[in-house]
Amino acid sequence: MAGKWRKLELGGQAYLLQLNVREDIVGYSCYLTDLVNIYKEEVNKEGFSDKFGEINSDLELDDIVEGFKEVTGIMLSEGERKIKGKVLEDCCDLKVEWFSEGIPYKWIFKLVRESSSEFHELVTKSLLNSMALLLGEREELVSIIRSKDLEIEDYENSGAKLTRKALKTTWFKPELAFKETKPVEIEDEIDFITSSHIQNVMNKAVVQIKGDEVDSKETEHGTACKVMKSPTKESSEIPPKLNTKRKVVKPDLNKIADKMSNKKKKLNSL
Repeated sequence: MAGKWRKLELGGQAYLLQLNVREDIVGYSCYLTDLVNIYKEEVNKEGFSDKFGEINSDLELDDIVEGFKEVTGIMLSEGERKIKGKVLEDCCDLKVEWFSEGIPYKWIFKLVRESSSEFHELVTKSLLNSMALLLGEREELVSIIRSKDLEIEDYENSGAKLTRKALKTTWFKPELAFKETKPVEIEDEIDFITSSHIQNVMNKAVVQIKGDEVDSKETEHGTACKVMKSPTKESSEIPPKLNTKRKVVKPDLNKIADKMSNKKKKLNSL
């Protein structure tokens, strides 16, 4: 589960923090960036278990998943927590402390500086996908407005009239509609990205891309199944025809003639 970008202040400077949770493997990926450099930590179940036992040595848990849910839950929620840390050139340690049902918990994220390609994959690419989504939605809105213009024109040609002249609009021309739109000046880049509007767009773009990937995989799988599946052979055997013929017994004319002669002889003898 990909978490949203959150604003985090360390040493008087603002950063973006994101936690991507993998509940299926009891692991996570944590990212920290100032929109120039990016730091990352990846932890699996074994690493988390060892780390949790070391940091919270005074706690005993029957199941490490319980501790995993505590750490990820407090980071993804808006609950009260203390995060301290210092960003160095090649690494960054984030220390988190909180209470859960009166029990004190601690955690330390040990992040290492990643390459520019990692920054591109996580930040730049995400912003580009969001821009592509917004452009697609804009084209869809323009198409809808044009359809409404045609609908209104059809009403007018049929004799319909507006009851209020203030509702009268001119024919929509997209090349002119956005000509005077001025760009919005971004005062704080971190606040801009963590705003609810931008986060909604970025999350929507991620969901849409994942949906397209699933659809394409299903299509490929379906095509492969069709190729592998041998076509069903139709039976070439012709079912036997029902015998509708009946046996016809022809009379023996010689026997009939003999019977007739015998009858004549009996009559003559009378």
